[in-house]
Amino acid sequence: MMPVKLAGCLLVIGAAALMGVRKGEAVRNQYRQMKYLQRILCMIESEIRYAHAHLGEIFRDISGSLKEPYREWLLSVRDSMEKRDGRALEEIWEDGVGRHLKKSGLPEKELCRLSQLGGQLGASDLELQLKILRHYEEQLNLEIQEIREEMQVKVKLCHCLGVLGGMLVAVLLI
Repeated sequence: MMPVKLAGCLLVIGAAALMGVRKGEAVRNQYRQMKYLQRILCMIESEIRYAHAHLGEIFRDISGSLKEPYREWLLSVRDSMEKRDGRALEEIWEDGVGRHLKKSGLPEKELCRLSQLGGQLGASDLELQLKILRHYEEQLNLEIQEIREEMQVKVKLCHCLGVLGGMLVAVLLI
């Protein structure tokens, strides 16, 4: 009977530790997604600045080099813009962010700010669009720095809590 209890306890501790590792990986993924979004925005800014292209063309051009769900997001925004169904870019952008980026790993706060960016981009001239993008990139950079500073502590905490939680459950089950 004792070996069965010991095996059960080890399985519970292992499962809880694995949950902690997965949660820690989610924290790391959030950081990676923020850095990827920063890269996308830099690409959009560069295309606006140097190619002076229409936003739909920019989205088509850069989406080819992006991974999912970002590729699908920009292509859907571009397709909706080309349909000319009377919706403003703000609405199209917000809808695209909501449909395609909800499960991307970006924090909810960042998804909200990104949704608001679309309304500012579509209603401005070239210089104002560049200023808006630079301002958003600065805010994003601050968020990334904050996440990076907290990431190591959060990951270690997730790992420790997973193991300790498993041990607690194992003790309670004995």
